[in-house]
Amino acid sequence: MCTVLFFPTKEGYYFASLRDESPKRAKAKIPAVVNNDELCYLAPIDPLGGGSWVGVNENGSVIILLNGGFQTHIHEKSYRKSRGLILTELLTKEMPVVEWSLMDMDGIEPYTLIIIDDGNLFQLVWDGAEKHRMLLENDKPYLWSSATLYDSSAQQIRNDLFQNWIAMSPPITKLTVLNFLKSFENKEIGFLMNRNDSVQTLSYSFIELLDDKEAVMSYYDLKDYIYHASKIEMNRNCSNAKSQY
Repeated sequence: MCTVLFFPTKEGYYFASLRDESPKRAKAKIPAVVNNDELCYLAPIDPLGGGSWVGVNENGSVIILLNGGFQTHIHEKSYRKSRGLILTELLTKEMPVVEWSLMDMDGIEPYTLIIIDDGNLFQLVWDGAEKHRMLLENDKPYLWSSATLYDSSAQQIRNDLFQNWIAMSPPITKLTVLNFLKSFENKEIGFLMNRNDSVQTLSYSFIELLDDKEAVMSYYDLKDYIYHASKIEMNRNCSNAKSQY
């Protein structure tokens, strides 16, 4: 929820997400298929807020959360609803971008959503006062960094490293991306960060959205060194979704 990467490929689209959080926070539940009366989806679940920061539904919509909008903000004592619950609610919708446009965001902490829906790539930002919807090019790679943890200078450094790596035309796999993220060793602004054990990168998620057939989510618990893979088939009912393989 603090670093997101997007890659278009011949097979479909790949996403990567790093979650920076307090290591004292309750351990997230590993990704599993969530069934409901609308669309089912595959996501890890945060037991504290009950929502998630990354997920993909049976329609092939991928939604990933970044904390903060365009710049850092003053954290209020309480908010009406967890941002992670907004993500999981949108995963159950046929048209998540439209649903987001209709949602009431009053009392919600600022956030950014990266969404691909029906091949369209969007950046949706709630800055605490207004919504901003941006349609992005879906044929180029991107990297986003959370404004709450990384100021404009840090974001530029991270993006420059990413663009330099992309310029070398590396093969894109869950392991090559992870190795790139490990290559910038800086505890404060590195991709895998650790600020005096108060905030650190806890997990790495990699989603492979493959030709409208299935989505595979690889999940690395970087704290306890656990790997888990799950997949969900596209355009099937929830009973055909597979939570583990």
